[in-house]
Amino acid sequence: MSLAVGDVLDPVTQQSSLVTSVMYAAASGDYNPLHYDPEFAGQVSPTGGPIAHGMYSMGLTSRMLAAAAGGPEGVLELQVRFSKPWPLGATATFSGTVTAVEDGVATVEVGGELEDGTRILTGTARIRA
Repeated sequence: MSLAVGDVLDPVTQQSSLVTSVMYAAASGDYNPLHYDPEFAGQVSPTGGPIAHGMYSMGLTSRMLAAAAGGPEGVLELQVRFSKPWPLGATATFSGTVTAVEDGVATVEVGGELEDGTRILTGTARIRA
């Protein structure tokens, strides 16, 4: 595998759902009702309903990076900012573009976007090129 400046990584697209939210809660131990309880989320969520875990979106970003880097061991660093909530039921696409390559390490600008164009995640990663 060889990455070059300007390369676009294969994106990961996923619909959030109550099932994915409950599964992520079980895996992570984060049982905040904002992520699965419509009544509670309706009172506190900026979307008016449950939202996906931010770390779930980061995990999907990491999946994309690992595929490009030849496996999870090739992901050297990932820093993200969760810019907007991801409502349950919405589909998001996580993408990345190589912005630099030096000494076998690629810097990748990453992002997550809903179908309507709302950016839910931005960041930078370093992966083996």
